[in-house]
Amino acid sequence: MANAVQGRSYPGIFDDVRTQSEVLQEIHGNPVTRDAFLGLDKEFQERFVEFCMGIRGVKMTYDPFFKKIFNAEIYPERLSKFLTEILGHPLEVKRMLPNERQRITDMGSLMILDILVEFETGELADVEIQKIGYLFPGQRTSCYTADMVMRQYERVKGMKGKRFTYRDMKKVYTIVIIEDSSGELKKMSEHYIHHGKYEYDTGIEPGHLERICYIALDNFLNIMDNKRKGTEMSELEAWLYFIGSDRVEHIYKVIESYPWFAELYREINEFRYHPEEAISMFSDALRIMDRNTVQYMIDEEKQERKKAEKRAAKAERERDEEIRRVSEKQYELDKKEREIEELKSTIAMLQKKA
Repeated sequence: MANAVQGRSYPGIFDDVRTQSEVLQEIHGNPVTRDAFLGLDKEFQERFVEFCMGIRGVKMTYDPFFKKIFNAEIYPERLSKFLTEILGHPLEVKRMLPNERQRITDMGSLMILDILVEFETGELADVEIQKIGYLFPGQRTSCYTADMVMRQYERVKGMKGKRFTYRDMKKVYTIVIIEDSSGELKKMSEHYIHHGKYEYDTGIEPGHLERICYIALDNFLNIMDNKRKGTEMSELEAWLYFIGSDRVEHIYKVIESYPWFAELYREINEFRYHPEEAISMFSDALRIMDRNTVQYMIDEEKQERKKAEKRAAKAERERDEEIRRVSEKQYELDKKEREIEELKSTIAMLQKKA
């Protein structure tokens, strides 16, 4: 099937298509693989079987695959090329940093970043992969960015001691790549990448460190599907196809434009021949998704509860206001009745005197 898509074949990529029955037989022939496979939901089972058959790739939005392919300790050049395209200027990854740090206090919160790297320039970048955009709102981005600033501050100040000045600090980049973007990003359907930094209404630039980038993969794929045929693909577009799509035609398109991507796709393809390792990564991805989905549902429930509480409070205020208005009207009616009674008494007394 894969080789028939566009009549092409690339060594080590979709050149050994197997049948579904062959794959299932191999899966069920290994108790470890079989048990892990049965633990996947139906969609993941189908994706795993099609991947092992050789008719589908793997999305790098699956956290274990992304970290495997973009491991900066082994392949720093990959992140260097990718982040250079995203940020628009040459960057070279110097080293990978621990994705978590010691709490400042025993009760302090602990942030765990996906991939944190330091460039040769001393700048830092955090790359976050998110399948559900609602789980990474701007407030969370601010916290992750602030955490990076503090990590750098503690390290640089510790190295320089009394010689430290705040001008020793370098820029920090928070890059959030989202498969299913939030409503705010979906509204901007004609854009898939958003760069942000501090700006002032007067135009001053004091030198803030924070740089933020959101990438909406769903918007990207929709835009590319509607792009005029024959248009040259940019390297950034190739990277986003590589991360966000598992479709064979997209994989061919990327390799035709940038042949060196074949090495990355071959590395992924190797997992087809090691189903026990591949199923473990799929299981980890599903476990992360399940945890995130549960968290998302909890957050949604909290939001709904807050909205319900606000609606109830508003209804109570409106009821109290209505009771107040009714009480005031009743008071006015009672007052008028008293006035009428007093007027009647006055008339009766005048009639007696007459």
